[in-house]
Amino acid sequence: MSPPHRPDQAVPAYLADQPFLLREARQLGLSEDVVRGQRFRRVFRGVYVGAGTPDSVRLRAGAARLLLPDAAVFSHHTAAQLGDLPVPDEPAIHVTLPQELQRRRVPGIVTHRSLSVTAQSFAGFAVTTPERTFLDLAGKLSLVDLTVLGDAMVRRHFTTAERLREAASAANGRRGVPLARKSAALVRPRVDSPMETRVRLLVVLAGLPCPEPGREILDEYGQWVATPDLLYRAQQIAIEYDGELHYRRRRKWRQDLSTRDLLREMGWHVIVLTAEDVFRTPLHTLHRIHDSLAGRAYPRLPATLDPRWEQHFPPRFDTLSA
Repeated sequence: MSPPHRPDQAVPAYLADQPFLLREARQLGLSEDVVRGQRFRRVFRGVYVGAGTPDSVRLRAGAARLLLPDAAVFSHHTAAQLGDLPVPDEPAIHVTLPQELQRRRVPGIVTHRSLSVTAQSFAGFAVTTPERTFLDLAGKLSLVDLTVLGDAMVRRHFTTAERLREAASAANGRRGVPLARKSAALVRPRVDSPMETRVRLLVVLAGLPCPEPGREILDEYGQWVATPDLLYRAQQIAIEYDGELHYRRRRKWRQDLSTRDLLREMGWHVIVLTAEDVFRTPLHTLHRIHDSLAGRAYPRLPATLDPRWEQHFPPRFDTLSA
C-alpha cells in the first residue's frame, strides 16, 4: 500500500532529472499520488521522470533500460538516433534481445530477437554496430533514406563504404538484404548533409552519371577555390545545394555568391538547387543537369532519363524544410 498522499512531500533531487521506477519511488517513501501528480510524467509503464525534463531519445532509452534485461541492445532507429544519425522520426524505442530471452511487451518499446547481436558502447548505451544498424534498417527504410544514413555513418567515421558493402554482401536470409546491397553500393564519403545525398541519388537513379561529392577545386596556382557539394570535373560542372541556413546566415550567403562568381570566371557552370528543386520540381531539375552535361559533351550521356527515379522522388507539394 502506498504512503498517504502529502502534496508537500519532499522529493530526492536525483529523481527530478533522470528516469526512475515507480517501485523505487515507493521504496524512498514517495506516494503514488506524488509520482503520478504534476511534478512527474510517465515515460513508460512504471517509469517516470521529472515533469520539466526535456524529452529526448537518450532519456527514453535510459528509461527503457530500467525495464530491460542486461543483454538488451538498442538497435534499428534507436541505435541511429543515439548516434545523432539522420533517420525518419520514430518515437518508439527499439531493442534487440538474444533469441532465447522472452519478450516483455511494453507500449513504446519495440523488441526484436536475434540469434546473435554484436554490440558496442556509445554514449553510455549498448547499441548495435553501424553495419548491423544499417542492415536492420534496410528492412524498414526506403532506398533513399537508407543511403542518407549510410553516407552520414561514413561522414562521421562510424564505418566505411567498404565495410557497409561487405556487411550487405555477407548478409543472407534477412529482410531487406537486396535493398541493403543496392544502397551500400550508392554510399559515398565526403557527404556533408542528407540533402546532398538526396540530390546525388536523384541524379543517379534517373540514369545520369554520378557526380563526385566533396571534391576540391583549385586555381591555376594550386590554391583552393571551392569544394562544391557535387561536381563533374572534366566538364567543369558544379552542383550546390542551398538549405535555409545559407539564407539565414547572411555572411555565409555572400561568401557563397563570391565563390560561385569566381568559379564561373574560371569556366565552371554552377547549378544551385534548393529543397523546392528536389521535392517539388525534380523533373525540371533533372533536365537542367542533363542539359548542362549535354552542353559540355559528357561522353555516352543517356538521351533520356530513366523513369524509375520517380519511384524514389515523387513530387511533393506540402510545406518543405531543408
